[in-house]
Amino acid sequence: VSRRATVVGVGLIGGSIGLALRGQGWHVSGVEVDENRLAVALDIGAVDAVGWDAEAEISFVATPVGQIPEMAVEALAVAPGGVVTDVGGVKASVVETVGDPRFVGGHPMAGSEQEGVEGADPAMFVDANWVLTPSGDTDDGAFALIRSVVTSLGAEVVTLAPDRHD
Repeated sequence: VSRRATVVGVGLIGGSIGLALRGQGWHVSGVEVDENRLAVALDIGAVDAVGWDAEAEISFVATPVGQIPEMAVEALAVAPGGVVTDVGGVKASVVETVGDPRFVGGHPMAGSEQEGVEGADPAMFVDANWVLTPSGDTDDGAFALIRSVVTSLGAEVVTLAPDRHD
């Protein structure tokens, strides 16, 4: 049975996460307001389904920073058995706002000259630092799962307190 993930926001980073997971045999569902972007993500194989997945083991929120708390809360509600992480550059306020033991803030130190899902690259995170910011309330199992999935993308996990990152 395939492992299941949801990517919320299938731009450059979200698309790259999707491609990397799909390359490992994951079933990846994409949530995206821009229908053209979603069509491209499906076309290049960054996602193989559209919409929220209640069975997702992990959800990556890769939306613009302002939408992260709202989307993270929705992801936690939709997939009650899953964990949620994000890829935004601002951590303390997001971790505080979401305030759930199954949410761990994250920030991959990776990018590309390319913009948008067209530039998505499954190898983007290989040897890149990926900051995770567990708080005192974080569930140990949730953190371990997120760390193992991030490591499987080729990244080096760096753990920081949420306020140390900002």
